[in-house]
Amino acid sequence: RLPSSIAVVDKKNKNFYLFDVTPNIKEQLHFLDKYNCKLDGIFITHAHLGHYIGLLDLGLEIMNTDNIPVYVMPRMKQFILDNQPMAQLIKNHNIQLRDIKNNINITFNNLSVIPFEVPHRNELSETVGFKIQSTNKSVIYLPDIDDWESWDVSLDKFVIDNDILFLDG
Repeated sequence: RLPSSIAVVDKKNKNFYLFDVTPNIKEQLHFLDKYNCKLDGIFITHAHLGHYIGLLDLGLEIMNTDNIPVYVMPRMKQFILDNQPMAQLIKNHNIQLRDIKNNINITFNNLSVIPFEVPHRNELSETVGFKIQSTNKSVIYLPDIDDWESWDVSLDKFVIDNDILFLDG
């Protein structure tokens, strides 16, 4: 009932990572209150409104966060830097942009995140999905893809190789 977003909660380290930051960020964060964990980072799939516009709530006027890491691909980073009021979030130290690259692993404790590019309307930024790997499970978060035929990945193998998949319908 809300725009697509998922959170990965690390109960042991009492933190979580958010994948996409939607216009309903406050409601989505409220769902996570029961875990008594802090937001340790945000991963953004692409520059369409429903996937990044919740960043605005992190600013001085609402949540006034302190240097939340925001993991972005190169064109998404440039999009944020070139557009107000998102660029203001960096100037005010509400967020801190962290560079990620296609198919390059990012590791946190017992968790790894791998962004992978997919075909989608890329007029503002590239589009990625994320493979989230724990010690014993892999989750795919892929909220937008234009068509499976344009992607150079075997969909059958992709499904078989992962435990849980959140895919664009």
